Amino acid sequence: MQGTHEISPYPMRQCIGCQGKVPDVTGPVHPYMRASPGCWQWYGELASDWLGAASPPEVRLLHVDCFAVQHPAGAEHDRRQRQSVAVHLTALCLFHEYGITAEQVLHYRNRTSQAVLPRLGLSGWPHLRQPPSLGAITVADLHHGWHAGETEPATAWLKESWQAWSLHHSTVRSWAQALLEGAK
Repeated sequence: MQGTHEISPYPMRQCIGCQGKVPDVTGPVHPYMRASPGCWQWYGELASDWLGAASPPEVRLLHVDCFAVQHPAGAEHDRRQRQSVAVHLTALCLFHEYGITAEQVLHYRNRTSQAVLPRLGLSGWPHLRQPPSLGAITVADLHHGWHAGETEPATAWLKESWQAWSLHHSTVRSWAQALLEGAK
């Protein structure tokens, strides 16, 4: 049923990515974002709810950015993961700091690498050192508290996911500016 999630009948464990308490299950995971199978499963359930519910556009369209930046492990060794962190942080920056609507962020997100890397003379995305905390709100918190129509925790997740990376905000702002200038 949309918007209602039972507490897991499985033992719980800490997600290897966001550190939230998720079911200790086996199953599929994202190919390069480092998340425990239980976190990936719960995220999929939430994403399905958000896409089907009358969620605000920012929750419906930007949840993927939050999940990505809360599961950045391995970026120092994986080009795809470095790109994921960079593109999704840039999307959150556009939304929070430039006032770009969620719908417009989608337009820019798909052009980030093509617009930013050549403009800044980069052949690939640099590794951004993971912050000590990836934010107090995780998929686990949202899964336990989500009810159809209740969007405040999910909206707060957007802000927390961006704020967690504050040590890198100036770098990400330069990427966002290059994107806005290069993707016109």
